[in-house]
Amino acid sequence: MITNERQYLITKQQLKKLRTALRDFNLKEVVERVDSEILASAEKNALKSEEVSLANQLKEYKLLRTGKITTLKALNLGELPNILIRARIAHGLSQRDLAELAGLKEQQIQRYEADEYASANLRRLSEIAEALNLNITEIAELKTKPLTTATVSAGGLDWSKFPVKEMYRRQWFKDFSGSLSEALEGADTLVGDFVNSVIRRPVTALHRKQVRAGSIVDDYALLAWECRILSLASKAELRCRYEDGSIDAQWIAELAKESRKDNGPLCAKGKLAEAGIALVVEPHLANTHLDGAALLHDKGPVIGLTLRYDRLDNFWFVLFHELFHIIKHLRRGKLEGIFDDFDSISTDRLTKRLENEANAMAGEALIPGEIWDCALARYVRTPEAVIEMAEELNINPAIVAGLIRHEAKNYMILNDLVGQGEVRKNFPEAGFGR
Repeated sequence: MITNERQYLITKQQLKKLRTALRDFNLKEVVERVDSEILASAEKNALKSEEVSLANQLKEYKLLRTGKITTLKALNLGELPNILIRARIAHGLSQRDLAELAGLKEQQIQRYEADEYASANLRRLSEIAEALNLNITEIAELKTKPLTTATVSAGGLDWSKFPVKEMYRRQWFKDFSGSLSEALEGADTLVGDFVNSVIRRPVTALHRKQVRAGSIVDDYALLAWECRILSLASKAELRCRYEDGSIDAQWIAELAKESRKDNGPLCAKGKLAEAGIALVVEPHLANTHLDGAALLHDKGPVIGLTLRYDRLDNFWFVLFHELFHIIKHLRRGKLEGIFDDFDSISTDRLTKRLENEANAMAGEALIPGEIWDCALARYVRTPEAVIEMAEELNINPAIVAGLIRHEAKNYMILNDLVGQGEVRKNFPEAGFGR
């Protein structure tokens, strides 16, 4: 989001350079350079996505500066920080102006807006809103599920808010042989040891992740699941240490071909291990609504999958989606975790950009757009056409069938080809149905 004139001018220059790059983009030359139509097309799509994002940011900033916008709407309280920044711009106030109104230093407002008020408590948010003369009305809608989402302060974690009962049932507490009541009584020690043994600074880690979710998310349950994934990843046998740029188009194509095998998901796990990437499967916890995640661990990158939907088409798309998050988006000290609920559509700009890029690259890697545009199976939607196309691409028919169902928004067709019930059996250690 653009917050001041300097950023506005920089963004204008970036957009100008980006449009020049798109105008001069020669797909044929890029294909020759990277030796892959998949990666070349993905590179162009990423440029287009970034162009749209920058253009929208410039348009919004210009519109806010006119002062014509008097109402700013938020879908939830999590969007309040964004509203505060936009309200300041709409009032024609600089960051220094707002600091004077709120009785703060300009540098403090700059820091708040730089991290979208992540370090500000509720009282400070209220003070900023009052300084902006912002009238906030909010409807509280009671959900059918208990509201357990936690706001973690900089002061630390409340160990009692973790899903201790579920963690105990899944036997996550190493070397603990006591009863459930004893686990609940000793939650501070048990959960504290569990989390701190994996993540040295868990509160800091919470600010280095992106979460795509359409429902209320229990932050503590999400952190517990993340720690479980990282704990299991630390025990994974990897053949080498992952290096940026080590995965090329040929390797990606070979990974897609693994889908043809009866034990394709297990083969994919082995191939990822050869590249230094751990694949860990663990069912999601209540109120996390997860399909998968891309994480960074001391040993290297990790793909965590919940297999919420036990279908081959879902497995392969989620796997490739998280893989491209690792290749393109994760960076140590910046963004160290991306969590995905594929049933939701995020309203956060950064999340939308990351997800769109990963979707485009995963789709292109599995079924190139140039082939899909004129594919017979896409239009006739018969099992025979799906199987024939899969054989030509040397991938599992479930991938083709899944794309057809997704594009048609019809999940009643091609049921026999999506590999229902064919994934979880490859990972008995995950304890599905336990």
